[in-house]
Amino acid sequence: MCAIPSRLMQLLAGCLVAGGVAAAPVPEFELKAAFVYNFALFTDWPAETPFEAGMLNLCVHPYSAMRPALSSLNDRMIKGRKIAVRQLALPDGIRGCHLFFADAADRERWPQIRKALGNAPVLTISDDMEIGHDGSIVSLSSEGSRIVFDIDLRAARNARLVLSSKLLRLARSVQ
Repeated sequence: MCAIPSRLMQLLAGCLVAGGVAAAPVPEFELKAAFVYNFALFTDWPAETPFEAGMLNLCVHPYSAMRPALSSLNDRMIKGRKIAVRQLALPDGIRGCHLFFADAADRERWPQIRKALGNAPVLTISDDMEIGHDGSIVSLSSEGSRIVFDIDLRAARNARLVLSSKLLRLARSVQ
């Protein structure tokens, strides 16, 4: 069983409590990073997925606004693997990623990224509406003062990823 870092768990718990009042507002990017961590926690990769040196590679564009918040996940453990946050400027190395966070910085190159991914077991997460509706497995968005997410189960199956039913129940929508 994996221990969830308490700070990340507190962040996620704060966003999942419907109508709850938080003691202090959590910065949006930190909250989204907590979601990304938990998406990985509730995802199973195919048995044949290579995890070189026991690392779970989280890739993000060097100019992504989320990069600093995602970098806080570096060296956190998920299912016995350390998260390694990698900057990925070109889609060429994307098959070495296990998670890929896409945002507005990736919008122009998203078609090339999708092509490079093919059916590779990469959990794609986006907070860009365009990318979220164009093949990303998880799409984050804001709804009032809350962060919500939608899941494209067809894209997850194409990537041969199994998403926990617990995660699916928390999604705003599952397509």
